[in-house]
This record gives sequence, C-alpha cells and structure tokens, in this order.
Amino acid sequence: MTKLRNRIIIFSILIIFLFTAVCYGATGTEYVRVRIRFPRVYNEQASLKGYEGITVYEINENPNEMFNLDSNHISVHLDSGKSYHIELNDNYNSYEEALSYAKEFENNFDDDFYPYFDGDSFKLYAGFYSSNSDAKSLLNKLNNNGYDGEAVNTGLRSIVVYNEKNKPVLMYDNNSNLYFTSYYDKESIDMIMIENRPYRGYMGFKIIEDSKLISINYVDLESYLYGVVPNEISASWGKESLKAQAVAARTYAIYNKNPRALYDMDDNQNSQVYRGYNSEKESTDKAVDETRGEMIYYDDKLIQAFYHSTSGGSTESTENVWFENLPYAVGVDDAYSDRSGSPYNEWQKSYSKEEILKKLRDDGNNVRELYSVEITKVTENNRVVECIFSTDIGEILYKKENARLLLGLMSSWFEIVNGNVYYFTNEYTYLNENRTIPSRGGGSSGILDNIVDAEEVEEEIEDFKSLSSGGIIGKSVISSNGTSKITKDTLSVISSKGITTLKTDSSSYNFEGRGWGHGIGMSQYGAKQMAEEGFSYDEILKHYFTGVIIR
Repeated sequence: MTKLRNRIIIFSILIIFLFTAVCYGATGTEYVRVRIRFPRVYNEQASLKGYEGITVYEINENPNEMFNLDSNHISVHLDSGKSYHIELNDNYNSYEEALSYAKEFENNFDDDFYPYFDGDSFKLYAGFYSSNSDAKSLLNKLNNNGYDGEAVNTGLRSIVVYNEKNKPVLMYDNNSNLYFTSYYDKESIDMIMIENRPYRGYMGFKIIEDSKLISINYVDLESYLYGVVPNEISASWGKESLKAQAVAARTYAIYNKNPRALYDMDDNQNSQVYRGYNSEKESTDKAVDETRGEMIYYDDKLIQAFYHSTSGGSTESTENVWFENLPYAVGVDDAYSDRSGSPYNEWQKSYSKEEILKKLRDDGNNVRELYSVEITKVTENNRVVECIFSTDIGEILYKKENARLLLGLMSSWFEIVNGNVYYFTNEYTYLNENRTIPSRGGGSSGILDNIVDAEEVEEEIEDFKSLSSGGIIGKSVISSNGTSKITKDTLSVISSKGITTLKTDSSSYNFEGRGWGHGIGMSQYGAKQMAEEGFSYDEILKHYFTGVIIR
C-alpha cells in the first residue's frame, strides 16, 4: 500500500509539473533575432563596445557563456576571400588554451597567431597573406620546427575579430553561432553597443551573399518591445493606446519567429521599427510590463497583428490589399481615426508625366510615353484595387497595394484629380433618379455617343449606376460615321451643355488621398483617439481585429 501511495504522489507531482509547463510555457524566456541595419555603415565590418569587457556566448537554443575577450572595444570583419592563412592541426578544448599557445607561437615565429573556432573546437590560425605561396613561407618554418599544418583560404566563410590595437584575437566559421555582449552594471543587464548605439542582449554576425556581414541582435522578447513600442507610437499618447501597441507588437514578433531563417525580423519598417536601449521611454516600458506575455489570438492561434498609422476613415480587408483572406483582419468603419487629428487624414501628391514614366521604367516596363492613368476598380472601403497606365506599349495594370507602392503614395485610398483622366456617363442615366438604362437607338445622349475601349464596342452596357473613368487618347469614339481611335491632342465634345474641349495629353498628375499605410488591422491614430474616449486596450484591439481574444 505504501509503494502504491508513493507512486500516486509521484504521478500527481508529475501531472502538476506538466500542467504548469503547458500553462506557463516550458521553453522559458522567449527570444527574437533582429537584423540591425542602422546605424551600420559598412557591409564588411562593424564596431562593438562593451561596458565591463566583452563576453562571447554560443547561442543555439539558449545563451551559453564561452569566454571573455581581453578587450572592451572590438572590430568585427568579413574575412577577405583573397586572404590565405596557416591552419595548424592541433585542436584545443577552450579559447583560453588556444590563446595561450597563440602567444607562445607569436614569440617564436614573429607573426600573428589567433584562435579559430569551427563550431566544435578551437584551432590555431596564423597570418593574413595575399597568396598561397606567401602563406607557405611561414608553413615551411613551422614544418621545420615539427609543427604540422596547411595553407587555407576560407573563401568568404569566416569572420575575424580585432581588438582596439588592431590585433586579431579570434576568427570563427560563419556557421558558428557566436554572439557578443557585456554587463551593464547600471541596469544589471547584458548589453552591447554597435557603432556606439546600445542594444540589450547579444550581438552576432552572419555572412550573406558572399559579401555582406550582417548584424543580428539576439534579445529577449520583452526587452525587444522596450525598443519597439516608442518607435512605433508616440510615448506621450494615452496609456491604453500604448498597451494596445505593445500587445500588437508582441504578437507580431512571435508570429514572425522563423527558426529556419538567419533572423526573424528587420529593425525597420520591413518588420517593426526597433532602435534599442537609447530610444526607450518610461511610459512605453510600463505599457510593455503591464501587458507582459499577452498576445492576440483568433481560433486559438496567433494572428498576424498588422497595424498602420492612419486609416483615413475605414480599415481594409487583407484580400483587397494583398491576396490572403484573413478572417480577423476585415475592413471596419473607423471614425476614431478620422477624428483623431492625424496629419495624414488627408494628403495630396503631384507627379509630372516624366516622373511617372521613370517609376514605370524602374519597375521593369520599357515605356516611352504615358497617355493616361486610370483607376478602374475600388473597394467598398474606398481603396484602389486596379489602376491602369495607358502607354505606348499598351495598358499596364497594377493591382491592389502594388499601385500605391509604384506611385509612392501614402495609402491606396486615393483618386486622381487632374491629369489625363476623365469620367464618362450618359447624361440621362446620370441625372435620372430612377437610373433607367436608355436605348442605344436614340434619346438624350451626353458625351458624343460614347467613348469606350475598342473591344468593348459591341458589348452590352451592364451597369450605369456609377461613372466610368479613363484617359481619352488611345480610346475609340463611336459616332454615325463608325468607330475611330482618338490620337489628337484635343477633342471637342458636344452635349446639351454645349461644346467642351478636352486635352488628351497631360504633363502632370495630382493625387488626393486619405490615410497612411496599408490600412490593415489597427490604426495607431485611431487607437490614440479610442484611448482618449475611454476605451481599454483590449477594446481597442477587438475593434480593429474581428473575433479575437487577448490572453
């Protein structure tokens, strides 16, 4: 009976442990990897500074302290593909052991010797030579003294670390997961400066594209958010809007973790703007702390928590901006953003014809002439779905977000208020309240008979409820004399109001629009206004993300 009771107790303890692990997470602290693009200047090197010496960690699943560098300022470089080195055959169990031998060899052979880490063990490397024959000169001396080795070229697969005296103190393989940090006593945290900007956590490097040395900040999630939230939303805004931003940013970060990639996110608008320790603010730190661990879920799964600056009056459904239909990211009316006082509620942008032609050419279109820019389809939330550029090589169609990205506009909620764009309708249809479709045989015609695409001449008119729009040049005009294409600079149009002369060529295009950003998910200015009107952070998030829960 005693044995049975003991087994029951042990089993119960195990169940409690497993339950606790499921509820609170068995993986411990969450970390993210952020590519630091700024303030980096050079692709081939970066400068690091510590506070109390620099410590090297190996990071796979968790940080593992390996050794200390006898330096507080190091320079990390991409090893040139033209450099040759001597690799000695012996392996060493630690950096300290390899460094001790390196110093001994330097005294005996009057050359640079330094530890090399291949991911498993340490070796000794020597020299930076421009040719294989130069490297073998030292190798012959080593062989004559009983040391075995070979001349090697790492072929842009290694990273070299120099101390403040420009002496190599470490070289390691690109596949190694080495990171650098130091201890900052004031905050009692690990922190490192890259190009004089401090970041919490650890800084590592990887070689990509055979020529770029990228820097990656390995940092715990909450510390990462300290450096994100004040750069994505004003720290002076209402507490509940800051908390909504913190939860959205946390959700976005964890959703985008990708163990198969070199890093999870960029430090800029490609992901979330992250500027490290110096950008942190007390109000946003508090918002992060008060929502610690909370994220947004739909159907028990993390959502893609998109957000943008200003909606302009309504948000948009994902399938109308990109292509995937996300059930929790559907367009909603957003009067909060509209009355938030955002400077981006309304905007204007002007381009010359040549500027638009350049944008088309830069995007791979071999065009020489632009005849018109035509919006052919918009969503119920007012954003452009299709935009056609009529050119000398034909009509070029841009869909959804691609149109506004090509034009460099603040949002896809825009219209063209001049330039070679005109709106056509039958006057009778437009003015008649019943909107009865007239016969083609007679009646009160508006614009001279009709202006259409040539291939549409024989198609039945299906919908007179809205205006059609487009440029004139390149279109076809239908009259009693038949169908002909418009090629002249001007066109006279006869209607019941008299004769109107339209220019078929324009040298400038003015765009008017609303909002800033893609319009998906949470409007930050809308969140600001909702907070001012007394809404809580979870109510804000549930307004912008349909059917979600926060936990």
